[in-house]
Amino acid sequence: MQVVVFPSEPSHYDLIRSMGTDAEQGNGFLRCYITPDELRQLSGKGIPYEVEIENLNAWSASFGSRGVPSGYYTVSELDEIADSLATNFPEICSREIIGIATGFSNIYVLKISDNVGEDENEPEILFDGGIHGDEVGGPENMIRFARDLCLGYNNDPYITGLINEREIFIIYCLNPYGRNNMTRYNQAWVDINRDCGYMWNAEGNSPSAFSQPETKALRKIMTENQFVMHLSYHSGTEYISYPWSYRQAPTPDAAQHNFLASRYAAVSGYTSIPYGQGFTGMYAINGSTKDFGYGALGAISWSVEISLSKQPPASQIVPYYLKNKQSMLEMVEYSGYGIRGTVTDANTGEPVPATIYVNNMFPVHNDPVAGDFHKFLVPGQYNIKVIANGYEPATEYSVPVTDRSVATVDFVLQPAPSHYARRIISCRIPGNNPADEGFTPAATGPPDNVRYSIGRYGWVVLDMGTPVADAEGADITVHENDATPEGYQVFAGSSMDGPWVLLGSGTGTISFDLASGGLPEAQYFKITDDGDGTAQVSDAGFDLDALEAMIPAPPPPDTTGWIEGIVYSPFPLFEPVADAEVYTGIYTTFSDNAGRYRIQADTGYVKLCAEKQSENFYKCDTVYVASGDTTNHNLYLDMLERANPGEPAMPCIMPNPAGNSTVLLLPKLTADATLILTDLSGRIIARLRRDGADTIVLDLSPYNPGIYLLNMKYPDGSVTTQKLIIIR
Repeated sequence: MQVVVFPSEPSHYDLIRSMGTDAEQGNGFLRCYITPDELRQLSGKGIPYEVEIENLNAWSASFGSRGVPSGYYTVSELDEIADSLATNFPEICSREIIGIATGFSNIYVLKISDNVGEDENEPEILFDGGIHGDEVGGPENMIRFARDLCLGYNNDPYITGLINEREIFIIYCLNPYGRNNMTRYNQAWVDINRDCGYMWNAEGNSPSAFSQPETKALRKIMTENQFVMHLSYHSGTEYISYPWSYRQAPTPDAAQHNFLASRYAAVSGYTSIPYGQGFTGMYAINGSTKDFGYGALGAISWSVEISLSKQPPASQIVPYYLKNKQSMLEMVEYSGYGIRGTVTDANTGEPVPATIYVNNMFPVHNDPVAGDFHKFLVPGQYNIKVIANGYEPATEYSVPVTDRSVATVDFVLQPAPSHYARRIISCRIPGNNPADEGFTPAATGPPDNVRYSIGRYGWVVLDMGTPVADAEGADITVHENDATPEGYQVFAGSSMDGPWVLLGSGTGTISFDLASGGLPEAQYFKITDDGDGTAQVSDAGFDLDALEAMIPAPPPPDTTGWIEGIVYSPFPLFEPVADAEVYTGIYTTFSDNAGRYRIQADTGYVKLCAEKQSENFYKCDTVYVASGDTTNHNLYLDMLERANPGEPAMPCIMPNPAGNSTVLLLPKLTADATLILTDLSGRIIARLRRDGADTIVLDLSPYNPGIYLLNMKYPDGSVTTQKLIIIR
């Protein structure tokens, strides 16, 4: 049943919350959705009430086959209008399915922007309506706003400018089942506005965070885009409600929230629509869309209650829309004020997915495709820090922001190994623990001695941005920030919703291996507190500073390559030589039956030699080898003439016959020999100095053409001789 309750003291509110009652704030009352047993509990405490609708099922059925009050669009009619806009304005309007709701209806989003098929460097803003199906005004406003934007393009200069410079997204009916059946809930009887994962608390019949297809669809579009603002439209009172809804403390972005809400109110058609924080101005709730939009993603996310009645007469549909139209346009305009910029790689110039921190506010994220980021800020001076996985952080200090303007700050990041949690997906602190600041961004980025205390029996799901692959040893490290180590468990999963695989338990800063859970990789990690300690105190629960993915050490630089080719016999045959010894540096191999060889080699210029001692074949060449590459090089052997077969290998003389010069390549075995050049009579022509070198360039220009002998005299008195022929 739907009951209006009039609590008059704090204990009344505490009782209603303790019952888990699904309620919403009205003008001096709470509208509650309760069972007869719960009504008896309220009555027993002496809390005044009035029954508005005794049987909600019968009341919903009273609207007949259309499902909505007379004069309102059905879901099918809303879909038809949306389809006609995309059909008739294809250059600026597109319609896409973002999910399938309970009841198997499509959930659509309209995107309105110039170059609508592209993801441009432009601020993005999201409007949604119909999250509560019986609040019929929101979808009416959404579809009329979309139509007026399309019709105004190239006709209204203000609207044209907004469409050219912004990307506007409109989910005109988030809960089709609820609208078709005139109920607050979806088909699973869950209040979608209690099902979102940021500070989820099992309210509104929600069995788990993001349990419903409607909230999964909303999460998908919000995490895949970077909305500066998100406005969700409701009915049942008149109020602009911004975060927090789950706690009384103001947000770090309270100045931005309050300014924009005041601006919305000032230009609206309402005489004096109130605005403020949801917790204090309306009713404390957990799992709301606005707390998720701001807490997890940094968007200026709020709800707008547009009418005291959930189903005002059809004659008031257009007046209520007109009361909000100019404010909606202004929010589109203001989404482009504050700061903007891009984040790119210093080496490639390509966009880098990054998290942008402004002062102590909740962070925003840039577009990984276009690289752009946008955040609304009131006038002032701001420090802007950018953190990206795989890069050095960068900071710009004292960036000035003035009224109705935008400051552009581009960041060019230097690559550096790093991988930390990029954003929060969902979390829970049982009882909300107002004694702790609940600063969830402290869990993102590198360790910085700023903690997020996850609460006694609390948990948090973190997105690493990209998958962490199982490697040798530990893969992630959980960093605690507390003098007293506390206990927790770590789970890993491939999606935001799991399934969660336990990696292990820890106390304090501990590393974990994906292999312990049998996972090849994981992008999402869930950390749960072990329940020790006290709940409602500062720093209750595990104090999480950072979640770090281990960067595998790069392999040592490859200082070797390969040489391959064929060993050939001397001129004039040039036949492949089998079993030739091929060597370079410390590496040795032998050619196969086809004369082919493949040998590892140091990089750079190396000396490559081959010899077939049984045939007196020998040759050395200089070859360049690149790291990790294979160089193809054939070896053409020379004939060595020996006075005494079986003696140590002789030098390689290239060329031989020679003209005015030749090169002597000296095998290692000749290191102790003395080199003497004589004529055929034995007269010494020259004594050659090697000075430890294995290559000698011999100048032959002073000598006459003819046959000479190169003698190698060893310390033991033995001598080997080789012919050298000079021709000109």
